Amino acid sequence: MPHIVIDKLKHINYPQKVGDVEFLFQAENLIGVKINNTKFLLSIKEKERGYLVKYDKITRPITSYLKKAYLAFAKLNNANILFENIKGIKEKLKSEYLLTINDNLDNIDIVEVGFGSGRHLIHLAKENPTKTLLGIEIHNPSIEQLLKRIRHEKITNIKVINHDARLILSKIPSNKLSAIYVHFPVPWDKKEHRRVINKDFIKEAIRTLKVDGILHLRTDSENYFNYSLAKFLEFDKIKLKVNKNIPYIVSSKYEDRWRKLNKNIYDIIMINIQNSPEIENNFDFSFKKKLTNLDFKPRVFENFVIHIEKVFKINNEKELIRLTMGNFNRPEHLYILNKDKPEYFKQPAKVKDNYLAHLQLKRLFNG
Repeated sequence: MPHIVIDKLKHINYPQKVGDVEFLFQAENLIGVKINNTKFLLSIKEKERGYLVKYDKITRPITSYLKKAYLAFAKLNNANILFENIKGIKEKLKSEYLLTINDNLDNIDIVEVGFGSGRHLIHLAKENPTKTLLGIEIHNPSIEQLLKRIRHEKITNIKVINHDARLILSKIPSNKLSAIYVHFPVPWDKKEHRRVINKDFIKEAIRTLKVDGILHLRTDSENYFNYSLAKFLEFDKIKLKVNKNIPYIVSSKYEDRWRKLNKNIYDIIMINIQNSPEIENNFDFSFKKKLTNLDFKPRVFENFVIHIEKVFKINNEKELIRLTMGNFNRPEHLYILNKDKPEYFKQPAKVKDNYLAHLQLKRLFNG
């Protein structure tokens, strides 16, 4: 972890500014920092010799901002740097193919969830050169492998995101996608709640797909196949096509492995038959009054969770709240600057589950 150790700390009356680095407040051992429009936190810890200064993991900024903040903080305290490991760290440039949950997803045409080696996603991109494909994957080595391949092969119509597919679909406009592929997902036989296919995912697939667009599940797990088929059949009206051991245009490395073991391969193809209303995505994450009567009890609701973890005092009027909130399977870790009119230190991703958690947070702690 990039950090510095300085020899002393002064008593500082915040806010202060050193060059273009703004030091906003001190909340116990946390220092609020702003450079341009980017806000993050530094953490201070007294050591046997000096003071360790490092970034807060929840709000980690880009490396160049971190270096600038460390040097400015040492200057603010008239301190000597006893140790540093930041000079040799190079900025990791963001790939033009890599998106975040806060990016605009309005131009996506085809989605693949859990693309693995990327063999199928690359085939789709070459077969659909005028369409934009989004690969969703949580396994970082798979993402790095795919990014190398698409750079090498000069494929320009693939975007990649590292996040929970159920949340990503909730950001895509209605009636937009021509296809969603879920090939050989992890079966999670002992943890069904972690499966990609569930009733909420199917609802989002129906909403985002065009009429005649498809959701294609391909799996080697009979248990997952039966579970998924039952989930599809919970809907009052649905059009399905089911295959067993029918060869596909692209064979993944998993499929190659399973066929050598003479395992069965199952397909469920849902063909969308309805138009859906547009989604509301103009979410307001503002507060009107200070949060009060705080407690640290985790609260789990149907689709989201709220857990206030710690409160850091700034002064008699202000405090910094650290909390976890949002989708139960992929919640966000956030800070709220709690004052007369509170605000998120960094805004949550604008997805429905975060907004529902935000509304519930206000109900719980705004009287």
